[in-house]
Amino acid sequence: MIRSRKMMLASLALAVFTMPLAAHADQGRGYPRQIPDERLREQSVAGPAAVPNRVSIAQQGRGNGAGVLQTGSGNTAGILQFGQGNTGVITQEGSGNTACLIQAGRNLNGSVQQVGKNQSDGLLQNRWGSEVVPVQLCSADTTRQDLKAYAAPNPRADVRTRTRPMAQRQ
Repeated sequence: MIRSRKMMLASLALAVFTMPLAAHADQGRGYPRQIPDERLREQSVAGPAAVPNRVSIAQQGRGNGAGVLQTGSGNTAGILQFGQGNTGVITQEGSGNTACLIQAGRNLNGSVQQVGKNQSDGLLQNRWGSEVVPVQLCSADTTRQDLKAYAAPNPRADVRTRTRPMAQRQ
């Protein structure tokens, strides 16, 4: 389990460092270009500004790892981790995507991958499974108590336990 977490984080780091970054230059440098007879003028116009990407990560516990890789603009990603030994990764390619990954428990591995435009995905993991949740749950003020309404139920919760003390079971 530790080896797979290290491999996931190493592959995320490798993807970030090997990702080609594009640079755009204004050929006209913002100045009007002069035509010899001065009848026509051409001016460079800057394109629309890219909408920034947003990331929020909140962790309670120890030994948790989280990573986000965003390509494009206007993407929002949030990871909440409660517990220990959890690993979560969100990858977004495109624009206008929103993703939320919440992990509550121990040794959970999860990822959300979005390719395209205007997608919205929320995922809550606990030791009994995963559930689709609204992306608004990744806000900074969400507590572990708030997640109980969305979490997968304990399949053994309806199993009755013995109430006799150990000394009387013989």
